[in-house]
Amino acid sequence: MKELGLLDAAHIVGDAQPSGEPLVSNGLSLCSIHHRAFDQNLVGISPDYEVHVSRNLLEDEDGPMLELLKTFHREPIVLPSRHAWRPDREQLAVRFERFASD
Repeated sequence: MKELGLLDAAHIVGDAQPSGEPLVSNGLSLCSIHHRAFDQNLVGISPDYEVHVSRNLLEDEDGPMLELLKTFHREPIVLPSRHAWRPDREQLAVRFERFASD
Protein backbone atom coordinates (compact mmCIF):
# COMPACT_ATOMS: atom_id res chain seq x y z
CA MET A 1 0.00 0.00 0.00
CA LYS A 2 1.51 3.30 -1.02
CA GLU A 3 -0.46 5.45 1.42
CA LEU A 4 1.51 4.95 4.63
CA GLY A 5 -1.16 6.72 6.68
CA LEU A 6 -3.44 3.72 6.17
CA LEU A 7 -0.95 1.20 7.58
CA ASP A 8 -0.83 -0.13 11.13
CA ALA A 9 1.96 -1.90 12.98
CA ALA A 10 0.42 -5.18 14.18
CA HIS A 11 2.03 -7.40 16.80
CA ILE A 12 2.34 -11.06 15.91
CA VAL A 13 2.56 -11.99 19.59
CA GLY A 14 1.32 -9.24 21.91
CA ASP A 15 3.64 -7.38 24.30
CA ALA A 16 1.81 -8.87 27.30
CA GLN A 17 2.69 -12.42 26.19
CA PRO A 18 5.94 -13.99 27.44
CA SER A 19 7.49 -14.07 23.95
CA GLY A 20 5.91 -10.80 22.79
CA GLU A 21 8.99 -8.65 22.45
CA PRO A 22 8.78 -5.18 20.89
CA LEU A 23 10.90 -6.07 17.84
CA VAL A 24 10.37 -5.42 14.14
CA SER A 25 10.46 -9.19 13.58
CA ASN A 26 7.45 -9.53 15.91
CA GLY A 27 5.33 -7.31 13.72
CA LEU A 28 3.42 -7.00 10.50
CA SER A 29 2.47 -3.94 8.50
CA LEU A 30 -1.26 -4.19 7.83
CA CYS A 31 -4.07 -1.87 6.83
CA SER A 32 -6.54 -1.25 9.65
CA ILE A 33 -9.12 -3.75 8.33
CA HIS A 34 -6.56 -6.54 8.01
CA HIS A 35 -5.08 -5.62 11.39
CA ARG A 36 -8.50 -5.97 13.04
CA ALA A 37 -9.13 -9.28 11.23
CA PHE A 38 -5.70 -10.55 12.35
CA ASP A 39 -6.31 -9.52 15.97
CA GLN A 40 -9.70 -11.27 15.94
CA ASN A 41 -8.21 -14.48 14.42
CA LEU A 42 -10.30 -14.05 11.29
CA VAL A 43 -7.09 -13.93 9.27
CA GLY A 44 -3.89 -15.78 10.08
CA ILE A 45 -0.40 -15.85 8.63
CA SER A 46 1.37 -19.19 8.59
CA PRO A 47 5.08 -19.64 9.32
CA ASP A 48 5.64 -20.06 5.58
CA TYR A 49 4.31 -16.49 5.12
CA GLU A 50 0.96 -17.47 3.64
CA VAL A 51 -2.32 -15.69 4.42
CA HIS A 52 -5.23 -17.80 5.63
CA VAL A 53 -8.78 -16.55 5.94
CA SER A 54 -10.99 -18.23 8.54
CA ARG A 55 -13.54 -20.75 7.35
CA ASN A 56 -16.33 -18.60 8.82
CA LEU A 57 -15.36 -15.67 6.61
CA LEU A 58 -14.78 -17.84 3.54
CA GLU A 59 -18.30 -19.25 3.87
CA ASP A 60 -19.91 -15.86 4.58
CA GLU A 61 -21.33 -13.52 1.95
CA ASP A 62 -21.38 -9.92 3.13
CA GLY A 63 -20.49 -7.58 0.32
CA PRO A 64 -17.43 -6.38 -1.59
CA MET A 65 -15.09 -5.73 1.37
CA LEU A 66 -15.42 -9.31 2.58
CA GLU A 67 -15.04 -10.62 -0.97
CA LEU A 68 -11.80 -8.63 -1.28
CA LEU A 69 -10.52 -10.07 2.01
CA LYS A 70 -11.27 -13.59 0.76
CA THR A 71 -9.01 -13.07 -2.29
CA PHE A 72 -5.99 -13.07 0.02
CA HIS A 73 -6.63 -16.67 1.15
CA ARG A 74 -3.54 -18.81 0.45
CA GLU A 75 -1.61 -15.85 -0.99
CA PRO A 76 1.94 -15.08 0.15
CA ILE A 77 2.62 -11.88 2.08
CA VAL A 78 5.05 -9.31 0.72
CA LEU A 79 8.27 -9.61 2.69
CA PRO A 80 10.68 -6.80 3.51
CA SER A 81 13.92 -6.98 1.54
CA ARG A 82 15.96 -6.95 4.76
CA HIS A 83 15.91 -10.37 6.36
CA ALA A 84 16.17 -8.83 9.84
CA TRP A 85 12.83 -7.07 9.30
CA ARG A 86 10.95 -10.18 8.18
CA PRO A 87 8.32 -11.63 10.50
CA ASP A 88 9.80 -14.25 12.79
CA ARG A 89 8.64 -17.71 11.69
CA GLU A 90 8.54 -19.02 15.27
CA GLN A 91 6.36 -16.13 16.40
CA LEU A 92 4.10 -16.70 13.40
CA ALA A 93 3.86 -20.41 14.31
CA VAL A 94 2.72 -19.54 17.84
CA ARG A 95 0.14 -17.10 16.55
CA PHE A 96 -1.00 -19.33 13.68
CA GLU A 97 -1.68 -22.16 16.11
CA ARG A 98 -4.10 -19.84 17.93
CA PHE A 99 -5.75 -18.88 14.61
CA ALA A 100 -6.08 -22.52 13.55
CA SER A 101 -7.68 -23.55 16.85
CA ASP A 102 -10.45 -20.92 16.64
